[in-house]
Amino acid sequence: MLRQIMAQGQQRGELRSDVTVSELVRVYALCERALIYDWCLSGGGYSLPQYSQTMLPLFFGGFRRTSSTNTP
Repeated sequence: MLRQIMAQGQQRGELRSDVTVSELVRVYALCERALIYDWCLSGGGYSLPQYSQTMLPLFFGGFRRTSSTNTP
């Protein structure tokens, strides 16, 4: 499902086209695991959903297509 969402985003020009869908999915999974791993290391000492809402937009900002990125 994630692969399909990423591919649609590229087709619509919303996501970078100079990175493959597979790479975008890998980066997403990496970010997801990093957040969960950090939360586990802290012993669940903070709200994972709240922290994710803050951090994920920072990670995913690099996925968006910009004027300096290759065109689709």
